[in-house]
Amino acid sequence: MRNEIKVITLGLALGIGFAGCSRDSDNRAGETKTTRDTTTTTTTTTAPATPNPTLSSSDLENAVKAKLQSDDQVRTANINVNADADKKEVTLSGTVTSQDQRKRVVDLAKEAHAGLTVNDKIDVKPAS
Repeated sequence: MRNEIKVITLGLALGIGFAGCSRDSDNRAGETKTTRDTTTTTTTTTAPATPNPTLSSSDLENAVKAKLQSDDQVRTANINVNADADKKEVTLSGTVTSQDQRKRVVDLAKEAHAGLTVNDKIDVKPAS
C-alpha cells in the first residue's frame, strides 16, 4: 500500500510538473500567435483590396482627382473625372500632351481605389 501511495504521489508530481511546463509553453505560444494575428490584422486592414461599401461616387471621384493632383507629371493635364461608385467605374476624359502622360493618368486612376474599372477617353494633343 505504501508503494501505491508513493507511485500515485510521484505520478501527480510529474503530472503537475509537466502541466506547468506545458502551460508556460502555451502562454509563450499564445503570445507569439497574438503577435502574428495582430500583424495579420493590420495587414488585412490596410490592404487595398478591401472595397469600401459606403463609398459614394463623389468620394471616388475625389479620390481619383487627388491621386492625379499629387503627381507632378499629370497635375497640369486637363482631365475630367466622372465616377460611378455602384459600378466601381471611373471615366477619364480631356487632353494630355503625350501617350506617356495618358498612360500615367490611367495608371494613377487605377491606384486610387482597389478593383476600379477605368474608361479611358483621353485625347493626346502634343503641345504646339
